Amino acid sequence: MIETRLVCGFLDAGKTTYIQDCILNDYYHKYGNTLILCFEEGEQEYDTEALRQRRACVFFYDGSENVTDFCSRAIDECQPGRIYVEMNTMMQGLRQQFPDCMQVSFVTTWIDWTTLELYFANFRTMISEMVSGSHQVTFRGCPSKELLAPYSQAFRLMNQKAVYLRQDPLGYHEKAFDLFLPYSLEETELTITVKEYLPLWLDASEHPEHYIGKTLHFTDPLELRRLPGRDVLSAGRVVMTCCMADLQFMGFDLEEGDAMVPDGGWIGLEALAFAGTAEYGRSVLKLRPLGVKPAAPPKETILSPV
Repeated sequence: MIETRLVCGFLDAGKTTYIQDCILNDYYHKYGNTLILCFEEGEQEYDTEALRQRRACVFFYDGSENVTDFCSRAIDECQPGRIYVEMNTMMQGLRQQFPDCMQVSFVTTWIDWTTLELYFANFRTMISEMVSGSHQVTFRGCPSKELLAPYSQAFRLMNQKAVYLRQDPLGYHEKAFDLFLPYSLEETELTITVKEYLPLWLDASEHPEHYIGKTLHFTDPLELRRLPGRDVLSAGRVVMTCCMADLQFMGFDLEEGDAMVPDGGWIGLEALAFAGTAEYGRSVLKLRPLGVKPAAPPKETILSPV
């Protein structure tokens, strides 16, 4: 099975730039070849020489052969360890024609802000088909988060689990919409499963006041880390924010409580949330352990924003 990432979007939405940036800025070339299957060519061209230096090759589909045969031929020639697919929105059922060896692990959709209103009004079904199967949706070139607010409810109905990002004209990324929370903030005690960890962390990062005074029960193991340059122990998970080249440890700082906390490893945790202060006086959520027990590492140690 070959790890395969699908990059969806209308023509000139930023798919080529995204794929090329991923490959040129990670270190996968040390471990194997990368294959790009391009089913749509826009104005942006691939820098094939730079990609070649990163052990990546590009195959362009010209429509002259069966999709399955085209993919199989490219795989035989490149012998890749991973595959990026630049999808063509107009080619219905494209994914279903991929060889069985292509194991789709991540789907991202790119939407250009300058054409969003037009496409949303006229091609909403196509947008829904892309978004409903995506792990991540990025609105490219949007000047402000407020401009996306009218689209928030419609996109969340298409896919409540996707991560929605806004990329401004200078390339800065932030959340596009307010976060959907899979639990009630009215409760004084919250049970946090592995699927709820990311919504918790993201919401607590922006709104720590939502959780102050609440008891949090984590049903799945958390990793303990003492982060470089900080004499503080944090409990959390490693998260793949967009690709394997972009892994971040997203955790909560721990302060001394009634429970003894080891210096590392994996733990089960019950903790009281309270307000703390970070650098520059920024308010953050911290945890005071109430119950700690050693735990085995989970089967999947890296979380994906799904």
